[in-house]
Amino acid sequence: MSSSHQRRLRLSSEIARANHPAEAPCNHCFLEGVVCLVMPDSRLKCAECTRLGQACVNMSWESLDRTREEYQKKVDDDEKLLAAVISRLLRNKKILKQAEERARRKALCLASDMEAAGETEAAQDIDCPAASIGVAFSPTMWATMGMLDASVAELGTSEGAVGSS
Repeated sequence: MSSSHQRRLRLSSEIARANHPAEAPCNHCFLEGVVCLVMPDSRLKCAECTRLGQACVNMSWESLDRTREEYQKKVDDDEKLLAAVISRLLRNKKILKQAEERARRKALCLASDMEAAGETEAAQDIDCPAASIGVAFSPTMWATMGMLDASVAELGTSEGAVGSS
């Protein structure tokens, strides 16, 4: 066995070890019905063509032309679909923005009508539940306030005693 044959076999086994099937098989692998294994991100021949020491021709021009035409049609169809979706999205955003602006103007108009009719305070009580809530103290707060009152009373009596002497 010649050294070039051994090198081809070694390279072929390394390519096969990568176990990365080609996206489109070469002519030999396609015709033989075997998996066309290539090194990822490499321009090396496939494992089978390297083992046999032959040129690795990746498909015929007719097949490549059909593939290009097929995928160009898919790209064109997808671009049309994307254009339609973008157009619909922009239209819907514009309508939503207009509706939000109309709602804002309507709310301002309603508020000014209510203010003119003197209904704003009554409306605030009804529309805003937080406005009618009084300040509530916990028992701890009441006790603290009681201690503060007692302290103020003591302070007042002690000042009175100091002031009277």
